[in-house]
Amino acid sequence: MDFEITPVLMDQIQTGDHTFKITTKTEKTELARSISAIGLLQPPVLVKKGPDFTIVCGFRRIDACNTLNIKRIPARILQLNVSPITCAQIAVIDNSSQRALNIVEQSRAYALIRKFADDATAWLKIGESTGLASSQTAVDRIIPVAGMPVSMQDAILEGSIALPIALQISHLEQDDADALCSLFRQVTTGLNIQRELLELISEISRRDDIPIARLMDQNYLTDIIDNKNFSAPQKVQHLRRMLKSKRFPELSQAEAAYNRKVKTLKLNPRVQIQPPRFFEGTSYRLRLTIDSRHQLKSLQSELDKLVHHPNLLPE
Repeated sequence: MDFEITPVLMDQIQTGDHTFKITTKTEKTELARSISAIGLLQPPVLVKKGPDFTIVCGFRRIDACNTLNIKRIPARILQLNVSPITCAQIAVIDNSSQRALNIVEQSRAYALIRKFADDATAWLKIGESTGLASSQTAVDRIIPVAGMPVSMQDAILEGSIALPIALQISHLEQDDADALCSLFRQVTTGLNIQRELLELISEISRRDDIPIARLMDQNYLTDIIDNKNFSAPQKVQHLRRMLKSKRFPELSQAEAAYNRKVKTLKLNPRVQIQPPRFFEGTSYRLRLTIDSRHQLKSLQSELDKLVHHPNLLPE
């Protein structure tokens, strides 16, 4: 690709045009310090647009130069007849050659190439030529991320929301999606717990015919989420218990009654008994933690407590 390196006034660069922007990085202090010390070693790539220029790649470099109040910078200017798809390829390659693209950047790269590809099927091959994965399965999972709100993209990057959950949430009404995004950013937990919470919230919303956003404003939830005395794991624990009690009130009552019975036994912590899931079925799981035969023998009295309790276990 032929470039013409030309000094360009900063006022001529359309910094608000993010057509070809892929990067999610915003930190510019270190970059500005480097430019201030040794100059702009890697000129950004621009394309002519009327009397001004559109940025193809180098958004952070230009932002750093603006911070330094630099009025004119060297830039690599593309030929006037360059196609948008070529600009898209340059943008992707420029970013991917510097570092591994995160999931949001990958999604933006796919979306950018698909937007400007002439052929509806050629964009996958073009993406592969820029270093992107060509697996249709991977692309189908990743590409919706580019269309998500910035808050959702940020949550994915910071690890607050797992990608499968973000994909589910993104199909909801905007207010509902925002409410769930806010929840998971405040209560950080793993994929399985996120799935459980989302399922419980969705089921309560459907049963009670109340939008998720309004449900999330209920005092019994906000009192937990906003409680500054709870750690994140404690909030998760309280939320799970509260949502289960709202979704399955009879089950919650049965579980509470069972736990009260077990508590009265004052069992040794090395003896744990777990009822069947949702109290469906009759198979209970008993777990003993021992270091020796002597220790096992010492737990005999604890097992007798379980055997002789009148109504803890079925006959």
